[in-house]
Amino acid sequence: MSRPNTRNKNKRPRADECESPSSAVFKKIHSTGAITKCDIKQLYMVWKPVCHGCHGNSKDSPNCFCGLIPAANGVRKAGLWQKTNEIVRGLGPNPSKDLRDSTQTPAGLTNLGATCYANSILQCLYMNTSFRLGIFSLEPDILKMHPVLDQLARLFAQLHSSKMAFIDSAPFIKTLELDNGVQQDSHEFLTLFLSLLEGSLSHSKVPGARTIVQHLFRGSVSHVTRCSSCGRDSEASSKIEDFYELELNIKGLNNLEQSLDEYLSTEALDGENQYFCQSCQKRVDATRCIKLRSLPPVVNFQLKRYVFLPKTTTKKKISSTFSFPGQLDMGKRLSNPSSSYTYDLAAILIHKGSAANSGHYVAHIKDESNGQWWEFDDEHVSKLGLHPFGEKTGKSSNKADQKLHGSSTAGSVMNDDNSTCREAASASTMEDMFSSTDAYMLMYKRITLDENGTKNNNIVETSNNLLPHHFVDEIYELNGSYVKACEEYQSKKDNHLAYITERRQEVKSILIEAPVTPEDDSYFWISTDWLRQWSDNVNPPSSIDNSPIQCEHGKVPASKVTSMKRLSAGAWHKLFSKYGGEPTLSSCDFCMECLKDVAKNSVSADVYRDRKASLKNIAETALAGSSPNGPSYFVSKPWLTQWLRRKNVDIPSDADNGPTTALRCTHGNLLPEHASGAKRVSVPEDLWLFLFETSGLKSDDIVTFPSDTQPCEICSQQLSVVASVEDNLRAMKLKQRQSHEKLISGKSFALHPGQKYYLIPSSWLSEWRTYITATGKNVSSLPEPQCLEAIINSLICEKHSRLLQRPLDLACKRGTITQKASNTDGLTMISEPDWISFSEEWNATHGKGIHAEIVFRKSSQDNLQSSEAMPILVGDLDQSLNDVSNDLGTREPYIRTDPEICEECIGEKESCALVEKLNYQNEDIHIYLVRGKEAPKSIREATAAVPVPDRRTSKRSRRTTSGNSISLKVSGSTSVYQLKLMIWESLGIVKENQKLHKGSVEIEDDFATLADKCIFPGDVLWVKDTEIHENRDIADEISEHKVDVLQAEEGFRGTLLTSSVSAQLCQDIAFSE
Repeated sequence: MSRPNTRNKNKRPRADECESPSSAVFKKIHSTGAITKCDIKQLYMVWKPVCHGCHGNSKDSPNCFCGLIPAANGVRKAGLWQKTNEIVRGLGPNPSKDLRDSTQTPAGLTNLGATCYANSILQCLYMNTSFRLGIFSLEPDILKMHPVLDQLARLFAQLHSSKMAFIDSAPFIKTLELDNGVQQDSHEFLTLFLSLLEGSLSHSKVPGARTIVQHLFRGSVSHVTRCSSCGRDSEASSKIEDFYELELNIKGLNNLEQSLDEYLSTEALDGENQYFCQSCQKRVDATRCIKLRSLPPVVNFQLKRYVFLPKTTTKKKISSTFSFPGQLDMGKRLSNPSSSYTYDLAAILIHKGSAANSGHYVAHIKDESNGQWWEFDDEHVSKLGLHPFGEKTGKSSNKADQKLHGSSTAGSVMNDDNSTCREAASASTMEDMFSSTDAYMLMYKRITLDENGTKNNNIVETSNNLLPHHFVDEIYELNGSYVKACEEYQSKKDNHLAYITERRQEVKSILIEAPVTPEDDSYFWISTDWLRQWSDNVNPPSSIDNSPIQCEHGKVPASKVTSMKRLSAGAWHKLFSKYGGEPTLSSCDFCMECLKDVAKNSVSADVYRDRKASLKNIAETALAGSSPNGPSYFVSKPWLTQWLRRKNVDIPSDADNGPTTALRCTHGNLLPEHASGAKRVSVPEDLWLFLFETSGLKSDDIVTFPSDTQPCEICSQQLSVVASVEDNLRAMKLKQRQSHEKLISGKSFALHPGQKYYLIPSSWLSEWRTYITATGKNVSSLPEPQCLEAIINSLICEKHSRLLQRPLDLACKRGTITQKASNTDGLTMISEPDWISFSEEWNATHGKGIHAEIVFRKSSQDNLQSSEAMPILVGDLDQSLNDVSNDLGTREPYIRTDPEICEECIGEKESCALVEKLNYQNEDIHIYLVRGKEAPKSIREATAAVPVPDRRTSKRSRRTTSGNSISLKVSGSTSVYQLKLMIWESLGIVKENQKLHKGSVEIEDDFATLADKCIFPGDVLWVKDTEIHENRDIADEISEHKVDVLQAEEGFRGTLLTSSVSAQLCQDIAFSE
């Protein structure tokens, strides 16, 4: 049983294989001239049923309203049906998101780019209640006189009572004239800022404000030097010096106690470092130490995490773990010990990052009012709980190795009951220890005792009554405008969402009512584009626009049926009553005239296809070369070929031109057949008439050429002249090919000592060879080579009258001397007969030729000592030719030229070309990782090869990465050190372990550039890993040794912070680490 053929089972029938219902209707209309109601339903697709649940809107059915809106619970990327949160986002930022929970929750400060160092210090100062009250107590007159104090007080007032979750710090930063794009050191900022405040506050008459900086932060020390012989202190030992922070070393130390011990340790002055005692009047052994004379209420410990590297003039961060207690007994460290100097940890300044000149500052600060810890990270303030690093209350925190990773583990910000906070705060003991790898500054506040001798936790109740009266109105106005903005946004949001809901309901209700059954005759036509915009846009079109679906007769044409929908009368009246518009197109507005025109054109198209099919065989016979019987006419052969192949007349083609357009010359006559593009065929008269009638061109634009038409005489004469010129050119080329057989082949020929030769540029010879060998259509298309005499003259330098190019090298093989070949570089030797012929053929003076001959030097050593060669006399030519193979073993042949080669000019030219070649930017070089003693020969030869400009490399060598090979983008100015860093990053080989080579030569000197090492674009280098040094992070290398030259640190020079201090003080502070 044979298998059924199912190959064409699902194949769609072609248009010409079956007749569509519409085509049959148009034929009936054309033949009868009558249009029935059934015809209208068929042509306007009214008969199609109403759709339900299609995947998309169908253009083929005017009764389909599916897909205009998404399915139930569906959304779209834009417009009326997008997600509600996306619609709300389009209204702009919600100011309510920046609303502060309450004034009990601290506010943040905006980071203007790199101002986190200032924000963290300002938050530490503000959270100190005593300092804040001191600033708030300043007189308005003092604030007007000192802009910095005024902006600081305003900033504190907003932090205290603003309803915003973060405050704009721009006015304060601008007043200090700080560069908000440059990261600075927070310790340096605090030192200079307190000095500036101290001077400005001295003008205040309020006692608590005038000396608030000195009262809170100033302590005193003395540097005591004691003679070991007499036991007396030096005179300078009695000098008391003030301090505002204690700078402690942490390198090699584990905790704060060890750093304080090292800070207060006794130093022995002996040997060459002996001290001259005024009492003993001689140099004696002595001791030196620092004595703490007094301590302030707030002690700032500056942890010296940055060490200065003299080699690179940069600073490196120490990231070791450092521990510190929750409470600190400083009374025992005073020169006069006391038990009333116990300090509680109040703030921790943290520097995140591995480099000293970058990173980020945050502050962990304890709220004095409730004992809660907060993390201040610019605009973001997070609640940490009752421990500085966010540990839970029940978790032990006395582990010395506990590390801080710079992030809070607390949840959302909220206020706890004050009684709970007091209990937790009082539960702290001297045993609480915390540790961090990033802590940069520690602030401890002194614990005071109440009248009963118990610890006072300094819990201070804050309220808006503490706000200065001259800021109350300003803060009230700011809060009022902010609350108003929040209310306006909320109102705008509610109104917009209500409008969206109303619009969606309107669209749904009308689209539910829109469909009309095929039997219903009461309906209206509406543009699908307008309906789609109305149902999909948030803001619908202002009025209904049906003009795109209206014909020139003001009716509805059947050709627009895919661009319109049948709308029920009820749905139409609802739309029209709300939106208006025109024109109104009802079920009676069918255009009969358009239907009749379409029927006529449809029938004409069918007739055209039938006639073309009947004449197809005749056209194919004409193209095959058969001569027709009876009258015939010329048509363009390419045109007729395109006409036969064309299937869709709507697609542009060469057949759109007339059948004889390509055959007509500029004089309006028939072109000769051998003219370009004038190929023609003869077609019978019936085919010609069909082509003439259906060409679509005006009759005046088509020229009829019967088959007996004579070609244009003028064009024939012109073509004859051109043909004659081409014949002469072919003869000339043939003659030159015959007279220069050896040169045409391009192969090297044997050179003989003693014979006379001439030199011409290899590039000109290659151009001549291409020109002479061109035949056929290209015989006259290529340009002639340049004048040979001008080329020869350009080879002579004006300064020395010598040659500016060198001849190509000689090759000696099996006793035969030849010259290496090249199509672009150097000078090629030709025989004397060839030069004489060239002189005649290319207008060159015979006597101006460049002479050359083969001579021998005895050895390479003779060549170094003397430039004299051993010429071969004509009489000895036969003997020399017989002995040439023996001479080659002991003597070296070379080319002697007349005029001589100008080595000076050539060297200068090559040097300029080399410099230009090494001045490259962003080009590729290839690096291979070699695992073994030596690189493979293929890699060594690739590295030693001279790169050829515009050379096309193989696919294998063009790959960016392939196993142990990489491609790197470099420039001529890239240093070897930078290249090694790039290799380190790509292949993971530590810089010190890299042995980098080009060919067999090792690339050394990290400070040299690739241009210095003659590394060109496309070069192949190879690297070997010695594995001597241990692997380490490349980030450490980059932070220690900057690839780019770093500018000297300017610090706060040029700001108000340094306006009242000397430049030497600024320098001391900047490099104190």
